[in-house]
Amino acid sequence: MVPLSEGAQAALVQWANTFPLDKKAESIADFLDGHLLSQILQDLDSSFDPNNSEGTLYDVWKGINRLVYHECPGLSGKVKSADIRPRAKEAKPEAISQLLSVLFAIAMLGSNNERYVMRITTDISDKTVLFQLQRITQDMKSAMDEGEVTDQEEGNADVSHDASHDADLAMEADNIRLRSDLDKKGKLLADMETRLGHLQESYDDLKDEVVAKGRELEAFHSAQDGAGKEVIRSLELKLREQDELIANQEAQAEDDRIAKERLASELTALKIKTQKLEALDDEVKELRFKNEELSRKANMVERYKQKLEAQSTLSKEMDNLLYEKEQMQRDLIEYEKVLKRNQALEQTNEQYASKLRDYELQYVELDAQRRALHDDTTQLRARLASLDAQRLSDERLIAELQDQINSGTGPSAMSPDAVSAGFSLEQELDSAGSSAPPNLSLEVSRLKAENNLLRSGMGSASENARLRQELEEERRQRERIQATYNETFEKHQLAEAQVSALIGSGGENEVLGNLKIQIAQMTHELQTEKRKLMEVQAQLADKDRELLSARTDLSAVEKDSVNALEELKSTDQLISASVREELEAARQQIKNLSSDLENRQTSLINALLEKDKLRKELDEAKEGRQDGAEPTEVVQKMQEKIEKLRSRLKERQSQLEKSEQDKYDLQRKLKAAEGGEAAAAQKAASDNIIKNLQRENALIATAWYDLTSRIQSNHVVLQRRNEVPKSWLGKQRQMVNATPRR
Repeated sequence: MVPLSEGAQAALVQWANTFPLDKKAESIADFLDGHLLSQILQDLDSSFDPNNSEGTLYDVWKGINRLVYHECPGLSGKVKSADIRPRAKEAKPEAISQLLSVLFAIAMLGSNNERYVMRITTDISDKTVLFQLQRITQDMKSAMDEGEVTDQEEGNADVSHDASHDADLAMEADNIRLRSDLDKKGKLLADMETRLGHLQESYDDLKDEVVAKGRELEAFHSAQDGAGKEVIRSLELKLREQDELIANQEAQAEDDRIAKERLASELTALKIKTQKLEALDDEVKELRFKNEELSRKANMVERYKQKLEAQSTLSKEMDNLLYEKEQMQRDLIEYEKVLKRNQALEQTNEQYASKLRDYELQYVELDAQRRALHDDTTQLRARLASLDAQRLSDERLIAELQDQINSGTGPSAMSPDAVSAGFSLEQELDSAGSSAPPNLSLEVSRLKAENNLLRSGMGSASENARLRQELEEERRQRERIQATYNETFEKHQLAEAQVSALIGSGGENEVLGNLKIQIAQMTHELQTEKRKLMEVQAQLADKDRELLSARTDLSAVEKDSVNALEELKSTDQLISASVREELEAARQQIKNLSSDLENRQTSLINALLEKDKLRKELDEAKEGRQDGAEPTEVVQKMQEKIEKLRSRLKERQSQLEKSEQDKYDLQRKLKAAEGGEAAAAQKAASDNIIKNLQRENALIATAWYDLTSRIQSNHVVLQRRNEVPKSWLGKQRQMVNATPRR
């Protein structure tokens, strides 16, 4: 048992004072009774229970021995060297110092070392004390390693060597043992060299002394040749003793030389092993360098991650989306207001419609009054039978005028058939509501054409036949609907003309005219509001699509890449389907308006042709009455028809302009829809860029998690080793300076 220095003992006393003791210790003497050691042991081992049956000091010694067996088995020799006897009142200071050093080693190298390391770094600030404690830790570590090596050698004497012994652990154990042996041999060599130097100096001094004594003896013999025999004898005796001493020292010097040669050979062997250790140190440095590289890469990944988190583009996009969402909400509120205003306008329109129905009832009543007046007129005509002579003269005048017209040019001669042919449009309008039988020859030719078409397509599939049948059915239905529409439109125009005539002939023409103007204005406003409503609905659909896209982007940021991709894909499909539906609806509407426009152009052309024909007839009639006679009733009717045709021409022109405006609006919507598809393509490209950035983010996160898992796995592997350090500082050093397993 090597006694500790005073500085080491003072450091152990200061370390012991970091525990919750009854009183603070000032020196090793305060621990001799074992009471303070018992308190320290209770803090280290909660299962320690002193029973004082064989004395406090002996119970503490047994508790330390048991704790060493569980925590640091290599220090059992240190505990046994203390040699505490049962029922001992006090122990020697060297034994107490040894037990304190063992308790310190258990605290630093045991399984629960982090708490005690933090306690030392917190409570002790003296660098000298910390240095002494570090030296004690190293000495205890070396002693524990030596004890483990000794136990291993003893176990190998009884049990065969385990073939599956870990080569890496054995190499590291040999490395530690060789380092300790190298240190011991170096110290022993230094001691031997020191002792050899001292012996060489003593030998030289003795040789000088022998030479001096010989000279004195010769001088003495010359001075006292006979009288000093006794003195000579004594001097010879001393000389023999000196010779023996010289021989002994020469033998010792020879032994030292042999020991020096042996130590030199051992030193050579240790130098070879040291070279191997240097190679291992180089490998350790390489592994440290690799570990530093991995640490730098991990730090680089962490910086990339911080940069990625620091990117403000996504946050700005989120703010923009939130702003757009608020804008859409405001637009939605405006749309709701417009919708409410539209509903109010519809209610107003319904009110005007109800008023119009009331006016129609009044019109029916006025028509009944007109008929009554017509009956009265008929009665008056019956009463005017006495004026037959004047009527006859008028008839003769009419006959003369007809003769004049008939005696004119070819085109002016109007037979009843010609008159009826000249007013074919009126006849067509009058006969629109009649149920005349269809043209049988035309129907037969059409059926023959259909039969030939069906015969030519008999070899095709049934689906083709069905589609053709449906196409013909749709065509017939369209023609029937078109004919009904034309008939209804012409009847409506005639009814408006009759109402206008009634207003012109009635007494309340001003009121009805104002009502008609108001109805026309409200109809125009209703059409304008409908057009605005359609535009607002289109804008609302665009905003809904943008809102759906923004919500999808917002939810995609919070989800992983696969779910976000699926959600974005489904949203793009919904948006594309919506745009496609609007595009198809716009195309269908354009097609319908084009067909209506063609029908109206056809009607306009027919009206223009009839107008030209009537103008020619009117010119011919004017040429026939060059004598200045009054126009006949036929000419008046022709003029009335011309005026009607002019009014109808104006109405058709206004309808044509309206159709052109609707067509322009639909074309603009179609272009906007196609522009929406371009915007959707641009949005798809931006979504692709966002997906690529998310994929890169996922790869960076995966690399970071991979590096973290590798470092953690290395830490777990190091913790499973037997020689893993128990202190927190040692664990950190081991993690940084870990050598690879071979």
